[in-house]
Amino acid sequence: MTYLVLQMIGALLVSAAFGAVMLWLGQVLWGHLGAPVRAKTLEYELDEARTDMASQNERIEALHRQLNKANEKIDSLQRSKRQLTATLDARNEAMHQVQTRLSEAPEPQRPTSRESAEDLRRELRLAVEERDEAQAALRQAEARHERLRTELEVLHGIHERMLDDIERLKGRIRETELEVKTTGQSRPPAWVMVQPYGPRDDLQRLEGVDPSVERSLNRLGIYHYHQIARFETSDVEWLVEHVEGVPAQMIRDSWIVDASRLSGVQPHN
Repeated sequence: MTYLVLQMIGALLVSAAFGAVMLWLGQVLWGHLGAPVRAKTLEYELDEARTDMASQNERIEALHRQLNKANEKIDSLQRSKRQLTATLDARNEAMHQVQTRLSEAPEPQRPTSRESAEDLRRELRLAVEERDEAQAALRQAEARHERLRTELEVLHGIHERMLDDIERLKGRIRETELEVKTTGQSRPPAWVMVQPYGPRDDLQRLEGVDPSVERSLNRLGIYHYHQIARFETSDVEWLVEHVEGVPAQMIRDSWIVDASRLSGVQPHN
């Protein structure tokens, strides 16, 4: 009975130790592979920021065109207002002259004929109608001017906010580019593996690969000949940064050639 209990305790301890090791490996692998994920996310954010930047610039240019048109409209309305004011003053003066002529004419000299009286009344009505039309046009022009002035203020506010947004986006792009540049140095290529696909290859068959270098390659997610056979220039540069004492020329002239032969995979030209 005691033996069975000890066996159960031993099994539990082994399971706990195995779980701890797997957890540690998971954390190591996640930390190792998290860098490319973060870098890729930053690249996506950078692309989105640049797209937003282009859209904002287009909007700013459109706002400038609208503001220019609004200013032209306001200038035109102000000219119309001055013209209407002059017309109204002229009609008021004409109406005043008609009224003065009627009131100041001596009784014997006042028009006695029906035709003369009708002419004067018609002239007076015309002056009043033109005055009223001028006043209505002036009020309409002033209302349009006020609407445009309000629209202009709104556009100015939008313009300022857009400029602020542009500056924030520029800052975000600078920060993102800096972060991508910083993390990009340790970003593994896309072909790294969390674990070997089937049995791992004996990388020590490659020139200059001893057990220590092989372990370093495995830690970097390189287990198979076909991975090395597909190395490009950027992959060689990345590997030189992360494996001490391995020259780029050896990788290009020996590792890739031998790995291609051993795996049957044609190297990149």
